[in-house]
Amino acid sequence: MYKVVIFIFFIGIFSSITAQTKIKSLYVLDSIHITALTSKKWHKAYHLITLKDTLLTTSTLTDLLFNKTAVFYKEYGRGMIAGISLRGTGTSHTQIVWNGISGNSVLNGQTDLNTFSPAGFETIYIKKGGSSVSFGSGAIGGVLVFEDRIKFDQKFNLQNQSKLGSFETLVNTLRVENSTQQLYFKFKGQFQKSKNDYPYPGYNVKNENGAYQGIDYGVIAGYKINTYQQWYFKSKISNWDRETSRTLYMPENARLKTANQYLLTGWKYKKDLFSTKFDVAWLYESFSYYNNKYLEAHTDSNSKRLLLKNVTLWQLPHQNKILLGNEWQAQIGEGDYIKRHTRHNYAVFFIWSKNNARWLTQLKLRKDFNSVQTGPLTGAAEWVYKLSNTHKIRANVSHNFRLPTFNDLYWQPGGNPDLNPEDSYAGEIGYDIFFPHFKINTTLFYIHTSNLIKWVPVSGDFWQPQNFETVTSQGVETTISVFTTLFKNWTLEDELSLNYHKVLNNETQKLLPFTPQLLGNNNLRFSYRKCQLAYHFHYQGKIYTTTTNTKYLPSYQLHDLSLAFRLNTHWQSTLSLKNIFNTYYETIPSRPLPGRSYEITLNFKL
Repeated sequence: MYKVVIFIFFIGIFSSITAQTKIKSLYVLDSIHITALTSKKWHKAYHLITLKDTLLTTSTLTDLLFNKTAVFYKEYGRGMIAGISLRGTGTSHTQIVWNGISGNSVLNGQTDLNTFSPAGFETIYIKKGGSSVSFGSGAIGGVLVFEDRIKFDQKFNLQNQSKLGSFETLVNTLRVENSTQQLYFKFKGQFQKSKNDYPYPGYNVKNENGAYQGIDYGVIAGYKINTYQQWYFKSKISNWDRETSRTLYMPENARLKTANQYLLTGWKYKKDLFSTKFDVAWLYESFSYYNNKYLEAHTDSNSKRLLLKNVTLWQLPHQNKILLGNEWQAQIGEGDYIKRHTRHNYAVFFIWSKNNARWLTQLKLRKDFNSVQTGPLTGAAEWVYKLSNTHKIRANVSHNFRLPTFNDLYWQPGGNPDLNPEDSYAGEIGYDIFFPHFKINTTLFYIHTSNLIKWVPVSGDFWQPQNFETVTSQGVETTISVFTTLFKNWTLEDELSLNYHKVLNNETQKLLPFTPQLLGNNNLRFSYRKCQLAYHFHYQGKIYTTTTNTKYLPSYQLHDLSLAFRLNTHWQSTLSLKNIFNTYYETIPSRPLPGRSYEITLNFKL
């Protein structure tokens, strides 16, 4: 069957390329030739959170999210396993999208944030809200997008960051970029190492068995074949060796090794009103768990994915656009608790977009055909209405899904091959106000998800995943940004984010565990010539840890300060003080995160 699918896939590509010869340049249209679904042009009905200044200023993805956003993530101690939750959905309901490819594990459906370095990307943004129509299974809460951009111009850049911090932490990040009118090359790499033995505030206990080290690197290359065509290659490889931190009350002696490989090559063609791109990707992941770090005995699991993807865009008269795409995947998972299993997934998707001076309308459809379970027909309808140059209304509705993972289906003992896909409907409406020095974004949202997969006790110590719950998530999110000049050479930047989420189990009418109702984040920066003083405030409300809402983690507030000084055009140094009031806090019970700590950073740019 999959051979037939591949044949149809290539026939579709050939047809789209030959069809472009029939399209003539008879209309003057906007110059959107980008076919990638990660382009912000396709998500204007959503409030996108762009994470700026991230190239070398943040060591880890958890630091980036903590510093720049009001989103919730669970972390089993500093540097340990961590997962993001958007709008009260689970950590497997947010897709990590790398250069247009969904990167979440096919084994557990998640991406460990602490093994995914954000350094070196040109674009990083969060799109909240249902996104299955664009990115497939799992994108119920939203997506976190990472893009490596290729530009053919005459330039050379070299950037290096060295960071020393508390708990014997060392981080070094390097990026080298060189391009001409025909060739492009970029190398980026990051090395981290930490003893990570921070004390638990208020307790005579340290974070024992918490040391980690890892490397994350990649090469990006491009070749302009001619005016209309280009070839590109992108890669991301990481290897991590981490001890697993003790809890507040119990020592630990385990260790986890992980490895990830993302490899992508592709070809892009654009001329006049037509553009198309074809990608081939290979993704590999492995986990090795040592119950005793001093012994060689361990358990293994790994997965492999081969992906073929084509996206084609036609620009039509009267500001109409049509995007057609198809994607085929072969997925293999195996390990000590999972026998070797294979499944294939073929998806076809369609987007129609029309805009004029005031209106933007987009209709999106997607259908997934899976060799194990067929995904539902998903879709989205999106609208943007421009009231004036400074006011805008946006709205969208969508149908989304998540297929069971290999662990859900095949884990021994307990896997359940009879599981159904999770099913979700979402809607939101937003209001944006833009002024030269002031901006407000407000969004109301609603998500209804049924057939949620949950591991529950069946008999004795035997647990099995079942389609168990129906959950409703609703809330409001507001972001206020200010940028102004106070006096000569003095500037002020402030960004305040406030989120209220109410996530209910429809059966029990109880709040879902590990879904804080209130989240707040504020970044305030004063700049004077070569100096910048920054203050960061983070608030997280109470989190229930049981389905009965009888136990909870208390709310907390964190305060950070940093002072940066630009020595010249090449050198900049930064001193950062984190959690300056030494606050005790957790996102997982009995797994405290660091108290007061410091970082000294030296940036070089050529």
